[in-house]
Amino acid sequence: MSPSAVATMRDGLIELVRDVGRQLLSWRTSGGVQGEWHGTQFHAKADQWAHRGLCLGLKVLEPAIPVVSEEDATEDPRPGADRYWLIDPIDGTASYAGGFDGFVTQVALMEHQVPILAVVYAPVYQDLFVAMKGSGATLNGARLPLGRSTELTLIDNYPTPRGIAADLYREMSFSRYLECGSIGLKICRVAEGVADVFLKDVLVRDWDLAAPHLILHEAGGCLVDGAGAEITYGASRRHVGLVAVRDAALAGRLVRWSQARGATVPAASPTGSESRG
Repeated sequence: MSPSAVATMRDGLIELVRDVGRQLLSWRTSGGVQGEWHGTQFHAKADQWAHRGLCLGLKVLEPAIPVVSEEDATEDPRPGADRYWLIDPIDGTASYAGGFDGFVTQVALMEHQVPILAVVYAPVYQDLFVAMKGSGATLNGARLPLGRSTELTLIDNYPTPRGIAADLYREMSFSRYLECGSIGLKICRVAEGVADVFLKDVLVRDWDLAAPHLILHEAGGCLVDGAGAEITYGASRRHVGLVAVRDAALAGRLVRWSQARGATVPAASPTGSESRG
């Protein structure tokens, strides 16, 4: 797909994702937060409402491109499909239902199993992250990263570090800690430059990572799995752990630390529904 065609599609995608984000805020007071837990995952009514809205909008935007969604994982693209949309209607559903701010709607256009266009929108903050492969990334129109602190900042989803984050914060002498909600938003905050490291020992899926991965990459950052391998997308759609950092050298240091710690990933670990925002 030519860069000009992707750019044209980008403008329509931005409007669609913003519209779904606005609806998510209104649904909070009209039954959207109602739902149930499936294991460690909370599923709200708004997940399905946002899924339907995105699918309808994407079909209008480009009818020939299939959609793969967290809310309908059986709808994989045809074997060998060159392009497909990969969407997470609400990344951070527990944050959304709990009244916290840190949830996003995120969409990636995949070509040959690689994200080439990404939009991540945090409705409460009105923060819009956009990236095109080879063209950089922006936050609300400003080129990323916006800046880097001289202090090393760790980001995770609790008021204070817990578990592996607490060990990392203590043993690697971080200066600051930032609380944030969804996995996608935390990766984008690293791309923005307000955080330097996000490390998680959980199982994650393609739709958790593809859109923020492109944004982080285009901002000059690095995303690898828990073993330090490059994240690739495709049939398995499962990734064991993740390390999102401002640069590759720091990624290697963190992977070595995690492996020395002997971190393991429970089979039922939460993926995209963080407990706080």
